[in-house]
Amino acid sequence: MNKLYYLIFIFIIILLLNSIFFSENSYSKRNELIEENSIQKAKNADIKKQNTILEFEINNAQNSNDHVENFAREKLNLTYPDEEFISFKNEDIQDNE
Repeated sequence: MNKLYYLIFIFIIILLLNSIFFSENSYSKRNELIEENSIQKAKNADIKKQNTILEFEINNAQNSNDHVENFAREKLNLTYPDEEFISFKNEDIQDNE
């Protein structure tokens, strides 16, 4: 009877070790999840920073006519009727050596 308890105890220990090291709840899986979590936290922090910048731009655009004029000039290439719009074209210069 004593040997039977000993074998059952060994069997339970083997099952527990198997679940700790090789199951889907193992330490390696836990470490992978911790790494993924830290990567996701970094992405979330970056997105929060971008959202803060966008909120500032939206509030600035709603409260300032200068911002709207600047946006129209830079992004939409709009001008006043008495102004001239000049556009420069970038050309790649290649040396013929």
